[in-house]
Amino acid sequence: MRFHFGILGSLCLVSVPGCVPATPAAPPVSSASARTLPASLDRDQIMQVSVINALMLGQYDGQMGITEMLQYGNFGVGTLDHLDGELIVLDGTAYQVRGDGKVVEVGPDRSTPFVAVTSFEEDGAFPCPPVGSLTALEAYLNETLPQKNNFVAIRVEARFNSLTLRSVHRQDPPYKPLAEVAKSQSVWTHENLGGTLVGIRSPAWVDGLNVPGYHWHFLSEDHKIGGHLLDCRVRDGQVRYDVCGDWLLKLSESKEFNATDIGRDLSRDLKRVESSRGEEGEGNGEAKK
Repeated sequence: MRFHFGILGSLCLVSVPGCVPATPAAPPVSSASARTLPASLDRDQIMQVSVINALMLGQYDGQMGITEMLQYGNFGVGTLDHLDGELIVLDGTAYQVRGDGKVVEVGPDRSTPFVAVTSFEEDGAFPCPPVGSLTALEAYLNETLPQKNNFVAIRVEARFNSLTLRSVHRQDPPYKPLAEVAKSQSVWTHENLGGTLVGIRSPAWVDGLNVPGYHWHFLSEDHKIGGHLLDCRVRDGQVRYDVCGDWLLKLSESKEFNATDIGRDLSRDLKRVESSRGEEGEGNGEAKK
């Protein structure tokens, strides 16, 4: 596995063991045309903006424009500047699930403080059996996909008996830590819905850098319902996966980023944020705030 580390705004990508000139950036593309990725793109690569600990500590200002982000991949998960909802990248289009639950396409004027995307090229597929919870689904995937030290992009197209989803509301400075913001998130439950789970499974060794294990977002077939996945019951479906051997990490050079102790252990807070249904518990198609 190769690792490449980049600095936003730099003309040099640092690659173990040395430094090589970065290839020139591809010409800007619109969201609508981003389904065609640059021919020079490393298609075995996860591109990640910032690290999860920086997001956990309230660094919500955008670090990469959506147009540039879509040049690196057509599939992935993250959030938008100001922590403005959930970001879903599917089939080359970026979608925002706002804090009120509305799903909209993301315009070229937006940016992201944290995202992981890849050029999804299927390495294999298999049926998804009925499962009664997200925990059961992940256990099944762990048995079927043993690549525990690689990143794996996972696309589950299925019918769901139920889904529990969440999103967060736009934040303004001074930013609160993500664990505080998550207490006022919106949570919805939907039944009898078809759509796609967009997931990135990261290896355990990324602790503090990304979400170890699974990070799931959901988008319905009609692109009207979505969010960060908290739980689900799968009726039937199909799993498609892409094992990724390269990891490109883009870091900010800002004073804020370099003054923050992002090396601290935030694993407990992250686990609560990823699985929490908020202070009110789950709703039934209504936001819980």
